[in-house]
Amino acid sequence: MPAPSPAPARRWRVNIDVQHGTVASHPGLPPGSLIADVLGDGVPAAVIDLDRSTGTSTSTALLETAVRRHPGRLWVGGRLTPGDPAIPRLLEAGAAGALIGSTGLFPAGLLQPANWPDFAALAPAGRLMLSVDALDGHVVTDGFTRPTGLPLDDALDALITATSSAHPILVTDAGAATRRTPPPWAALDRLAARHPHADLWYAGGLACWPDLQRLWHLGWGAVVGRAYLTAPRGLPDTTGHHHRTPPVTPHP
Repeated sequence: MPAPSPAPARRWRVNIDVQHGTVASHPGLPPGSLIADVLGDGVPAAVIDLDRSTGTSTSTALLETAVRRHPGRLWVGGRLTPGDPAIPRLLEAGAAGALIGSTGLFPAGLLQPANWPDFAALAPAGRLMLSVDALDGHVVTDGFTRPTGLPLDDALDALITATSSAHPILVTDAGAATRRTPPPWAALDRLAARHPHADLWYAGGLACWPDLQRLWHLGWGAVVGRAYLTAPRGLPDTTGHHHRTPPVTPHP
């Protein structure tokens, strides 16, 4: 009798977007208390500085304060670029990892791997996440506002080659994220099959725990944000009950 297939890894994270000093999904709420609450639930999390993402700030003070308060617990992001001196500084300050955004990886929508640093030397394996924002199969930059002609397949091929699959790669579907439509399941299945050894993660349109379960079964990690943080905090299961961590699925 063949051995049962191993259960898919439950890789997931909640992104907490911060803008103008408050949580983007809860205007007026300082980020410190929400970050502490989310981590207190044992939830893996990241802090994203939207002021940096939109170019209205270049400071890393918000991110540095968060990781010093919670060393080894938080990923950080917000227009971090390859070779950015802020990356080693944030990792040294206590960040679990750093996200390098689509805008920094593909300036002007161009694929120029020769201009990328040695990602293996930039940070230990698994401590960077390279983010690719996409719409209709092509990379978009500048916070989903600038379409490019660069195919997502070409961008992923280049990133996986450049990192030797040592760092995770996050694909965000801009259409699903902004229109709150379901993830493009067929495309995700195809990409997972195309890159079986890559550490792929996905964000966009994930609205419930069954969505994450389906994504895990395809081999992807999951990133959620506003859907998780909107009250009641957590995601619903198949019956509509909210859970802050993955609900236990009973064995048949």
